Amino acid sequence: MKMNNFTVWFIIGVVVVGLLAMYVYEHFRYSPYSLLVDLGVIKEYVSDRHIDLADITLRRQFQDQTVAFDKRLSTYDFALSIAPMLSTLKDGVTRIEFPLKKKDGRLPLKFKYIDNEVIVVESECEVPVGAKILTINGYPIDQIIEKYGKLFPTLDEYKQEYSFVDKLLYTYPVIIDANSVQLTYMMPDSYAQRVAYVKTTQKDIKYTNPVFVFSKGADTFIKINAFSVEDKKQMQSVTEQLEEVARTSSEGSRTFFDLRYADDGDDTVVTTILSYLIDEPKNLYPSMYRRYKDSIVAAEQMPISQSENRLKGDVYFLVDQSCFYTPQRTILFFIAEHQVGQCIGNIPAPSQTLYIEEFWRILPNTKVYVVMPTEKAKIDAQKWNDFLVSTENNNSMDVEAFKLTKEMLYSYEAYEKYVEQIQQLLNAEASTNSQ
Repeated sequence: MKMNNFTVWFIIGVVVVGLLAMYVYEHFRYSPYSLLVDLGVIKEYVSDRHIDLADITLRRQFQDQTVAFDKRLSTYDFALSIAPMLSTLKDGVTRIEFPLKKKDGRLPLKFKYIDNEVIVVESECEVPVGAKILTINGYPIDQIIEKYGKLFPTLDEYKQEYSFVDKLLYTYPVIIDANSVQLTYMMPDSYAQRVAYVKTTQKDIKYTNPVFVFSKGADTFIKINAFSVEDKKQMQSVTEQLEEVARTSSEGSRTFFDLRYADDGDDTVVTTILSYLIDEPKNLYPSMYRRYKDSIVAAEQMPISQSENRLKGDVYFLVDQSCFYTPQRTILFFIAEHQVGQCIGNIPAPSQTLYIEEFWRILPNTKVYVVMPTEKAKIDAQKWNDFLVSTENNNSMDVEAFKLTKEMLYSYEAYEKYVEQIQQLLNAEASTNSQ
């Protein structure tokens, strides 16, 4: 009997000690001391891996920056605290990434930031697509965006706000540690306001297809929804759609790739698109560089192979201020270098340098990642400037007529109507010019 009592008390003791250890660990990992340890790891790895910090002067300037912690912080507040330090890098890439656990609650919504409004473009709850978000838990959406946009510290203000809405707003319940939120929103095409209590889900709401194709006569519009693909099935769908467009194209065809408001991703969709614009293997970047110790050296590239069917006729790329993600800028560099298409719209990132190839390092206490670029691509300054000037001076197309509206982000019918209107406009211009 005494042995049984001892066993019971021993088990209770183990459980209590285990729970206490978990509490102490969770308390310690966000303490000022632990945050300083993580800050030290960030400085070490960014100094050692970031391509621009091969320059010893820039590296010392980065290392000499200080951040003070006098209280426990959440991972997001920690990232906001060190944002001013990271912002000095000005590469558009360096940031803190927050891994999501399976149990973390997401909003069953997908958002886009257009004309300074947060618009729902995909929904699996009572909030309809096309709704304009006004508040979350009573806080104006503008204030939320202004605060947490700084989680993308090496971007300018607009790009910070756009990136937060595009990539992190759906995780807002995780940021505030909530299982549900109260949303105030405005109905589509109406001034009527509604309130919804939205429970979180463990599912990411994404586009069902990265690419949509709209064809009307000799004109084809390829709307890029996302530069990321979920699986082989999606990639096969993208390839099959592009292959069909290329196979049926002719010298009189006009093909428009709409890059505006596309989700970020890698170069898989990019290289697939570009393979239809070339008739021999080409490098993806004009020139590419990587860091070797305290030097920056030229890097070799694996050329893109051409597709069996080249896209015939005139090729255009629709761009605007939302086209600053790496996939979009990679396409712009490629067409500027090889002159395989024309741009319609304003190019948002005039820099001749593009930072690529991210390195991720997990931090020991907060368990978030610090992300930095280890390579960069460059294009000849004169060639890039000529491309920018030619795009700006290209008056063969009415840029304003091609402007994207928010309805086109969530309505297939709205985009289809847009395609019809553009075709009518182009045909009318062609008729006028022929007279």
